[in-house]
Amino acid sequence: MTIVDENQPDGETSGDDTSGLILTQLTTRADRNAAEAHAISLAYDKYIFEARRKKRGARWLTNGFLCAVHHDMFGAIWTWAGKYRTENLNIGIDWHLIPEQIRILCDDFHYWNEPTSTMPILEVAARLQNRLTKIHPFRNGNGRHARLITDIFFYSHGHPLPKWPQAHLMSEGHQIRGRYIAAMRDADQGDFSSLSKFFEDALSNHSE
Repeated sequence: MTIVDENQPDGETSGDDTSGLILTQLTTRADRNAAEAHAISLAYDKYIFEARRKKRGARWLTNGFLCAVHHDMFGAIWTWAGKYRTENLNIGIDWHLIPEQIRILCDDFHYWNEPTSTMPILEVAARLQNRLTKIHPFRNGNGRHARLITDIFFYSHGHPLPKWPQAHLMSEGHQIRGRYIAAMRDADQGDFSSLSKFFEDALSNHSE
C-alpha cells in the first residue's frame, strides 16, 4: 500500500530531500521512487515469497528484526535505513522513547499472537500496523515498512495478503487515503474496527 509515504503527510521526509542518499546518481524523485520500489520488491521476496512462515507463538517480532527489514527495504539507497531516527518529526513519538515503545509493542504482539489468543487476525494486523506507524521509528519509509511487517504477520498465518490500494494511481485515491487516515485516527483512540474493515476490503480485492 502506498498511501502514507508517497503523499508525504506532516513529518515525512520530503521526496526531494536527498540527505543520506547513497546512490547519488538517482538525481530525480522518480528515479529514487523506482529504486525504492525495486528494493522493496526484493525485501518481499526475502521475507514472504521465498521465506518459511513464522511459527505462531515464536518471538519473531523483535527490535533487531524490525530494523533488519527496514534496512533490506532501503539500505541500498539511504544511509539512515534500519536505524531509528534521532530527531523529532511532526509525526511520531519523541525519538528518545522509540526503543522502549518498540520493546513494548513486541511484547504486546507476542501476547496477541500466542496460540491461545482469541484476537481476530484482522484486529492483530490493525493493532500492529497502527502502533508501528504511530511510533514512526525511522526517518522515512515507515508506512511501507509497517505494511510489509503486517504482510509478514498475515503470511505467518497462511492468510491471504491484502491487495493494498495504490492511491496515487487511482481516481478515487483521495477518498481511499482519507478513509485510511480516518481509520488510523480511530485506532489511535483504541477503536480498531474501521482499520480492520479497511484491511478486509483490501482482502476482497485480493487476486490469486
